[in-house]
Amino acid sequence: MSMLSKAQIAVEKLLTLGEALLVGVSGGPDSVALLDALVKSGWRPHVCHLNHQLRGADSDADAEFVRLLASQYELSSTIESCKVASDEDSARRARQEFFACVAERTGIQKLALAHTADDQVETFLLRLLRGTGVPGLIGIWPERQFGTLRVVRPLLKVRRVEVLEYLSAKGLKFREDSSNANTKFTRNRIRHELLPLLEREYNPSIRDVLLNTAEILRDEDFYLLHHVAQRFFMAICQNDAVNVKALANCPVAIQRRVLRFWLGGDSETGPSFSFDQIEAVRYAALGDSPSAEVDLPDDLVVYREYEWLQKANRRELEAVRGRWPLSLSGATTIGELGVEFVIGEEGERFDADALGDGLFVRTWENGDRFQPLGMNGEKKLQDFFVDEKVPRRRRGRVPLVCAADGRIAWVVGHRIAEPFKVMEQTRRLVRLGAKSIQG
Repeated sequence: MSMLSKAQIAVEKLLTLGEALLVGVSGGPDSVALLDALVKSGWRPHVCHLNHQLRGADSDADAEFVRLLASQYELSSTIESCKVASDEDSARRARQEFFACVAERTGIQKLALAHTADDQVETFLLRLLRGTGVPGLIGIWPERQFGTLRVVRPLLKVRRVEVLEYLSAKGLKFREDSSNANTKFTRNRIRHELLPLLEREYNPSIRDVLLNTAEILRDEDFYLLHHVAQRFFMAICQNDAVNVKALANCPVAIQRRVLRFWLGGDSETGPSFSFDQIEAVRYAALGDSPSAEVDLPDDLVVYREYEWLQKANRRELEAVRGRWPLSLSGATTIGELGVEFVIGEEGERFDADALGDGLFVRTWENGDRFQPLGMNGEKKLQDFFVDEKVPRRRRGRVPLVCAADGRIAWVVGHRIAEPFKVMEQTRRLVRLGAKSIQG
């Protein structure tokens, strides 16, 4: 079967003819072949190219080549530049952000990428050498969701040699990335050294063996994830936290899968976790320490609060100190706490006269006390946090709305104070709402 036929069969499964489509084009052989195959199959995709600026004039020449290529096909295009670090992960994240921005600007929510069967084999070996579980060995998915963008890969069953034969037969030019020959990069050593060695010394069909293995694992993993692990996940997790007692009652394989799923590691575009990292999280959950903590990539922190395992960005756990005036007209945004207060028809009800003028917001201080709604006397705020099961590491970021005289009127997200409740004799009522914002 020809490369064009394989691509067309894949496209028919993954796409509906006539729908708007983005296509990532680097200028290399794979993406040039994909673009030509799409056009010959009746598509008019919007061409996307990100110049990583890693190879100076060569990178600029790649961008110009893609611009001219899109023009020759009479296709619209978006070509931008972005300076990124030279490692593969940084470049991939930059491309993902670029594609997401183009999708938002154009309103096109499907993207075709030119990963081939050889990319799949290399990814399998790369992750095997680094250490991974079944989700990592699955490699590249033919179709995946990335935010609002649906990513499809029509060439995933096409070998690179087939791509080159197609380009030669059609007389299509392409760009050669000189960095692909640089064996300081692990993926390139796999491509130029390890795979030829395996084919020569161990199994001439090693590429097919690894492709078949990845497909078997993908099908089995899909079943395990959607029909087994998610059931356990629903029973074990509440409010995005893991109940450690429920987790302990699961088989070890399910424990690992639930934790990986909880952390986002079952998403192709999500973070990648090693076996040791997942085990560290599992031991934090099941060990003797009720306050264990694990640092993970990208400033992700997993920490235990007695019977619950929590996760957060490290920045979200840093205590915030400050005092911010709170307006009783309109909205008040406090970026440091990631919260916006709004006066309106929704939210908590307060006696406006009891609050007085000069409201302000602050965070927890040692010795804080307040009288929770429904209680006869005051209570230490620390004890209140314990009763409300507010994680210790998050207490320093809980907004406290204070009356003009300094008394705590509202522990935001939990309870107002008894002295400020609305009563029959209340003359003026004010409703104050709070919502989270991205800091």
